[in-house]
Amino acid sequence: MKKYLSVAIVGLLGLGLALVGCSDKSSDSSKADQEVYPQRPVELVIPFGEGGASDIFARKFAEMMTKRLPQPIQPVNKKGSGGLKGMIYAAQQNNDGYTILEITPSHVIADAMDKSPAVKLLRDFEPLTRIQSDIYILGVPKNSKFTSFKDLVEYGKTNMVTFAGISPGGLDDMTLTALADATGMKIRFIPYKSGSEVKAAVLGGEVDIYLDKVISAINYIKDGSIRPILVLNNKRIDKIKEFKEVPSSVELGYDVTIGSWRGFVVKKGVPQEIKALLIKTMNEVYNSQEYQKFAELNLVNIREGFLNAESFSVDLEKQYKLFDGIARKVGLK
Repeated sequence: MKKYLSVAIVGLLGLGLALVGCSDKSSDSSKADQEVYPQRPVELVIPFGEGGASDIFARKFAEMMTKRLPQPIQPVNKKGSGGLKGMIYAAQQNNDGYTILEITPSHVIADAMDKSPAVKLLRDFEPLTRIQSDIYILGVPKNSKFTSFKDLVEYGKTNMVTFAGISPGGLDDMTLTALADATGMKIRFIPYKSGSEVKAAVLGGEVDIYLDKVISAINYIKDGSIRPILVLNNKRIDKIKEFKEVPSSVELGYDVTIGSWRGFVVKKGVPQEIKALLIKTMNEVYNSQEYQKFAELNLVNIREGFLNAESFSVDLEKQYKLFDGIARKVGLK
């Protein structure tokens, strides 16, 4: 009888150990599954409305990233307050890598102008990659009295030069303020409610000058509505025939090359291995033939836009100092 009891006890102990082992394996397997990233769609926050350059870029980039990941990258627009609404939304999400934020100079300017003390780009986020860098061009309406940038500067030293825009203290305003400071021109910002109203004001001759990205200006230049007189870059744009004869700011002795750009950040605290995967995927997309064709079509391949995470971080600090300095100089801060 004792013999049979001993066998039964041993059997039960063995079964118990086997069950514990299965339980441990199941637990380990579950834990391993949880560590696989991404297990669900990743949200890409576009902090502007649909149809603009930032929206078109981010959606195309998300599409190309999705092809390289086990889960989709899903764009979501959170427009408002010049990009601030989207940044605040992203800051409210978990730092688990399931929220990526697209950023532009508007977010650095918001930091410099202290527009959102509760959420700061440089404090609350860390960069992944910068992808694009746009070049700004300065133009005048076709019937303008100014035939060159030199004419404009001479006039602007004793007279007020006007330009149209949507956001006082925004990128366009900051850029022209910096150019005015470098040249000695007097410039006045005239606010309008929408981008279409800005375009109408320029084409109708209501304001003196027009500032815009190459991709946004090229059709107006081709049809003769706008005459380009300056490229804000270190050299001329020789790749596009309409700009071959247009001088660059650096060429004329003005070290003002401010332009728009687009990149991606995540909330601070995202695990390093997740950031590494996102960066790797973004690098692969950037170097792909599909993206390079997209960049060429949208004229964002003229100036090198790519910066890795470390270089992007350094550049963000540099831009903050630039915009902070401009704001202080003209009394915006």
